[in-house]
Amino acid sequence: MNYIKTAILMMAFMASSHIYSQDIIYSDSLKKALTKMRREEQVNLLWTLAREYAFVDSTATIEIIHQLEQTETDVKKLEAMKMGIEANLLDANNQTLQAKKSYLTAYEQLLSNDEPEKAAQVLNDLSTFYGLHGEFDSLKYFAQEAVKIFIDHKDTMGLISNYSNIGRAYQLMGQFDSAIVNLYKAIDLMEAYTPTPVLQKTHLRYQGNVFNNLGIAYVEHGDLENGIKFYLKATEKKVALGDLTEVGNIMINIGGVKFDEGDPIAARAYLDSASFYYEKTNYSLGLLMCKTNSAAVSNMVGEHAKAIEYSKDGAQIAKQLDDQTNVALNYIHLGTAHWRLGNKELAYTYLDSSAMVSQAIDSKRVMNEVQNLRYEFALEEKDFERALNYRNEFFATKDSMYQTQKSREISELETQYKTAEKEQEIAFLEQENKLKEATIQRNTFLLIGLVVLIILLIVIFYFIRYRTRQQHLAVLQEQKIRMRESQMQAVIDSQETERKRFATDLHDGMGQLISALNLNIQSMNETAGDKDKRDKLYNNSTTLLKDIHTEIRNIAFNLMPQTLMKAGLIEGLEELIHRINRTEKIQVHLSVYDLDHRLPEVVEVSIYRIIQEFLSNIMKYSQAENVYIGITNHEDELVLTIEDDGIGYDIEKFKVSEGNGWRNINSRVNLIKGELDIDTTEGRKGSSVVINIDAKHIEKMRSADVATN
Repeated sequence: MNYIKTAILMMAFMASSHIYSQDIIYSDSLKKALTKMRREEQVNLLWTLAREYAFVDSTATIEIIHQLEQTETDVKKLEAMKMGIEANLLDANNQTLQAKKSYLTAYEQLLSNDEPEKAAQVLNDLSTFYGLHGEFDSLKYFAQEAVKIFIDHKDTMGLISNYSNIGRAYQLMGQFDSAIVNLYKAIDLMEAYTPTPVLQKTHLRYQGNVFNNLGIAYVEHGDLENGIKFYLKATEKKVALGDLTEVGNIMINIGGVKFDEGDPIAARAYLDSASFYYEKTNYSLGLLMCKTNSAAVSNMVGEHAKAIEYSKDGAQIAKQLDDQTNVALNYIHLGTAHWRLGNKELAYTYLDSSAMVSQAIDSKRVMNEVQNLRYEFALEEKDFERALNYRNEFFATKDSMYQTQKSREISELETQYKTAEKEQEIAFLEQENKLKEATIQRNTFLLIGLVVLIILLIVIFYFIRYRTRQQHLAVLQEQKIRMRESQMQAVIDSQETERKRFATDLHDGMGQLISALNLNIQSMNETAGDKDKRDKLYNNSTTLLKDIHTEIRNIAFNLMPQTLMKAGLIEGLEELIHRINRTEKIQVHLSVYDLDHRLPEVVEVSIYRIIQEFLSNIMKYSQAENVYIGITNHEDELVLTIEDDGIGYDIEKFKVSEGNGWRNINSRVNLIKGELDIDTTEGRKGSSVVINIDAKHIEKMRSADVATN
């Protein structure tokens, strides 16, 4: 029953192949965490996510690519990364030629755009691709090239993965010593490396893969004890990762070892363990192979009742998967078991069913096994005539298999002969083509002349278009300069107005108070003998000093409130609103949402001055009784709203008025890259102002503040 060992070895090969397991979950929490990362970190994580999701969820991959397009600002780097992700998608869909070409193109583009680590990651994907397609020299070559880059950039995770790939390549090529050296390099790096939380599952998967590869290498070298030891280590990592399909594959590997050691009972126990894990993951193909092989092993050790149970399960799964070969194999196991239990008619029924299935799928190998069993059973019954017939059928099928192989070889020879004929025909056609070259060359000159003329016309067209565009750009530039000059003039006018108001406050307020204080001091010198009058003048002077102090504070507040500079925007606004509300002419209400941190200084001062200007206009002209100010901090923008219950006004008149109010507001809004929207109509009660400030611009201004400080 050599087919038993063949089947187990086939599953061992399946277990050593790459089975994808999703390590990083693209969840809402991860999306939220992405927003708090630096742009470069976001790009790297999105790049890793897209490449992994390409093998399991194309819809999620497209969503991640869209987010990558919004994050990566360098167009050339973005296109190179997208090419690498496209290669993964093609690889996942078994479009091998296109995948190979896209991998190589992505590698070259990433290198040329100064992204060597991402280029090395593409080489890692490419080496895995070649390994899965049996091209072990290419698996080793591209993994070694990736290692060179990862060493230069101290990328431990990349080195672990590629040393594992190199070791696997050497192992598949039969070079045990080189395989062990590279796999132990991967283990040394794993033990010394502590991954970030995001990469912990990936690190765990790498550990499981390296231990599994070491187990395979030791087993194939004949060191079964070390082989099983590393298989069990790989099992621990795969269980911790939750990759139960891989655990089942490793169980089959160990079962193969036990079978080679001559312990079929232990081999079947490991097949049962594999079945347990495959059932949990609904991996029907693996479950089918376990049941089929367990049936064969049970017949081998004489436990025919168990063989019947395994075979029935195997046949049922094979029918669900439409795997007729395994249906036929399980019928063979059922026939064998029933024969050994004495159910000879039922045994022949199952063998006949196996023969019918194998004929339908033209499987001569399975038919040969049926004919051999019929021959053995006929001999046991001493029915030598039937035994001879079955033996003749066995050799006839064997000859047919040989003829099929021979026909295939003849077909290959015919193909080679036809290729030679084709080459002769091509040579003849080449001679004929040379005769036509003179005519073609003449026509070519005519075509070249026509093409030159067309190109000349195109150049003239684009030159005219270029001049028109340059003129248009010049007009736009002139408009920008005028706008900038207008804004600068508004700032200058605002500064002059502030200076005049400051001078007036000093002259009218401070000047009069200081003059009064000076008269008091002179009068105190003249009333040295009159204590009551002197005390009265002293008290009056104290009151004047307090008034001077209050006036100084008011002037300082109007210039730049200290509360705004020291405590921030919200406290500064609360102080301003408190001063206005104290007049009882109007009531201002402030609401703040989700703003628990200081904004950049230029943003805080600009918002404060904008609010101050609008409040000034409202108090002068709107006849409002209440003003409602709202500041809301969203994830992607800061929103300022100012609403009043006044009589409204004509916004166009406000824009062209002689005062600097509108220009000051507009200048401040432009300074912080805000978008201003005013909703008001003259005669309609109530007005509203909305200003939106992009969170990205706020962060840029914060960075500028940090750089300046």
